[in-house]
Amino acid sequence: MSENHLELYEADVLIVDDTLANLQLLTSLLKEEGYKVRPASSGAMALQAIEKKSPDLILLDIKMPDMDGYEVCQKLKSHPHTETIPIIFISALSDVNDKVKAFSVGGVDYINKPFQFEEVKARVSTHLKLRSYQLEMEKRVAQGVEKINALNQEIIDTQRELIFTMGEICETHSHETGLHVKRVAEYSYLLAKLCGSDKAELIHQASPMHDVGKVAIPDTILSKTSSLNPEEWSVMQTHTTLGFKVFAASDRELLKMAAQIAHEHHEKWNGTGYPRGLKGEEISFAARVTAVADVFDALGSARCYKKPWELPAILEYMKQKSGEQFEPRLIDLFLANLDDFLVIRDKFVDKG
Repeated sequence: MSENHLELYEADVLIVDDTLANLQLLTSLLKEEGYKVRPASSGAMALQAIEKKSPDLILLDIKMPDMDGYEVCQKLKSHPHTETIPIIFISALSDVNDKVKAFSVGGVDYINKPFQFEEVKARVSTHLKLRSYQLEMEKRVAQGVEKINALNQEIIDTQRELIFTMGEICETHSHETGLHVKRVAEYSYLLAKLCGSDKAELIHQASPMHDVGKVAIPDTILSKTSSLNPEEWSVMQTHTTLGFKVFAASDRELLKMAAQIAHEHHEKWNGTGYPRGLKGEEISFAARVTAVADVFDALGSARCYKKPWELPAILEYMKQKSGEQFEPRLIDLFLANLDDFLVIRDKFVDKG
């Protein structure tokens, strides 16, 4: 017998009966049909036998000393490894209430003693066939689920690759490096994990899109080496709303988060950010985390309008902006685990 398919000619049948004559008769009868038969003279022996190897079908007497058939059945049905084994009660009890109880505890059939040989053979064969169909169906369902999971993973991987590629394109357009995108993703992932968030991996995948809206910003503004005038700054700020619109129509969790991060990563903890002036936890957790990662990396990177800051100056800035620009808890975690962030920084170093 394979794990998910049952060959009837080698089916394993367990017979449980405290009357030796019945045990011998049923064993002989079913062996003649080609089944592998295991006899057990008590409920305890039956449970021990099942623990060693699960049968494909159980013929179970009801009236037995110490542990009756009802109790044996209930124990088996309460355990996930044995709950699907079909159990046929075979008993001299003929009252309707006894039969109702047999089915209520999980039996699939009921044979009265004294039994007819042909009836026993027919019912055993029928339930073994049903068991075989059940196992085959479970196998096909499992294969179907496996294929669906593989397709879902392929979709997720494709989304992740497209998002990261788009992030790199955005940074190239704004004269920044693709490694900025990588570092922001890794910083965001680490910070989210330090917070104990179950969305850390999603943030990891979505954060590279924080500046996707910059693809629509004129190059004259992105490449300007001096300070932006009020009109230019107003245009620059629109990259958050433009980035949000790129993904806003999607119902996929990853793309919805990418839209949220793009829209809110320039909001500030004290409500003085843009584009909507959100405050505190009105700003999504993903955007608050990405904001810390983005600013930390941007300050330490060369831009057309500035040289990279030294680490002490960056850390001082982050401390000063805690509670103002950034959520204090995130800055505390960032500073307490600074060495881990520096490992990421040193792993993904800009070239040239």
